[in-house]
Amino acid sequence: MVVTTTALTLLALAGSALAASVDRIAGTDRIDTAVEIAQRGWDQAPDVLLATAVDYPDAIASSSLAATLDAPLLLTDPTDLPDAVAQTLRDLGTDRVTILGGDRAVSWSVERELLGMGILTERIAGESRYDTAAEIAYAATDDTIPVVALALGARADGRDAWPDALAAASLAGLDVPVPTLLTEGTRLTAEARDAIEELEVERVIILGGDQGVTNAVADQLRAMGVSPSRAHGASRYATAVDVATTAMNLAEEEVGDLEATSAVIVSGRDFPDALGAGALAARRSAPLLLTPPERLDDSVDRFVRSSQTSLRSATIVGGKRAVSGFVASEVEAAINGTARPQPAPECDTDYASPDCRYRYRHSVATWERLAQCESNGNWAINTGNGYYGGIQFSLSSWRAVGGAGYPHHNSKWEQIHRGELLQQRQGWGAWPSCSRKLGLR
Repeated sequence: MVVTTTALTLLALAGSALAASVDRIAGTDRIDTAVEIAQRGWDQAPDVLLATAVDYPDAIASSSLAATLDAPLLLTDPTDLPDAVAQTLRDLGTDRVTILGGDRAVSWSVERELLGMGILTERIAGESRYDTAAEIAYAATDDTIPVVALALGARADGRDAWPDALAAASLAGLDVPVPTLLTEGTRLTAEARDAIEELEVERVIILGGDQGVTNAVADQLRAMGVSPSRAHGASRYATAVDVATTAMNLAEEEVGDLEATSAVIVSGRDFPDALGAGALAARRSAPLLLTPPERLDDSVDRFVRSSQTSLRSATIVGGKRAVSGFVASEVEAAINGTARPQPAPECDTDYASPDCRYRYRHSVATWERLAQCESNGNWAINTGNGYYGGIQFSLSSWRAVGGAGYPHHNSKWEQIHRGELLQQRQGWGAWPSCSRKLGLR
């Protein structure tokens, strides 16, 4: 009996461990989410990075600097330091804040608030996002570095350019954090070129396919004597996976490699939650993976399950509208090596039961109107005159359409389903008075 009890206890503990393999960090908005990341990820943070909450360029290339300083990234309103951010700086015992971007992104009034709190400030800003990324790269390393990442800084059509650069957070978690430079798609920017030369870079990992940073840029790198390679996939999600895989295989570059025992997962549809997540991934030496909000991308599922990885936990950053609870269950199944859960079927609930088990030819609203006329909408009624339920079946008509037990002992959705079958056999005349009153015939 003792052995049995012990075994049951161990099984219960194992079940609890599985359930705890995936957690979530989320706030009420992007500023609050960054605050939650900082408070959950750091007990103390003498250094903190601060960027605007309204755009991504200044913060997107900051993961290497966050790793170098062991600093979380907080977000602010451009003209006013939020109270929650100020309190977090106090809680973390912050001595210095590095502001990313110029005074249009984070105004001098915010800097004055920080100085008034007794916090030293410095600002990293360039004339453009390309210049700012280069300045961040200089700040992230004391000397030369053999490898940098290169990502698209902007798209001519205005579409999102942030996903590939964000995925570089996986490279920031190496023993020697790999900085991220930004470039135009068809031309290596002067700022990126100068940084590559000054840092004496030997290898550039281009993030994304040639529809972003084109092969023309790779040719320009070769002409500089630099060896380019690509980390890319068929989608932004697969690209982030390939960046993580690249980070796991960089030991020969003297920058270390990624052990990947935990992962940080964010929405690949929008950037706000992802900004602070990059600093968290860098601190944990964890891959940063992207996912659609509704369902885990197949490439991510394969990566988590791969024998190359030894993931034991994951942190989802963002609320359930950004990354759904179903995605969390998929991640947990992938980590634990269990069968991938299947999503609930999608259906139009105006013409179906909420669980999509039953799909109807006539709208739920039509049946509810009929029930209101027949029984005042009481689906559990037994009128005592031989008729039952919301749409007042006789027992014989109920059983004729396959109903079990008594109609009023069954759910509203089962009653509507049987009502559909009866209507197909007899038409709306099965409810002669109410169907005429409601104009159904």
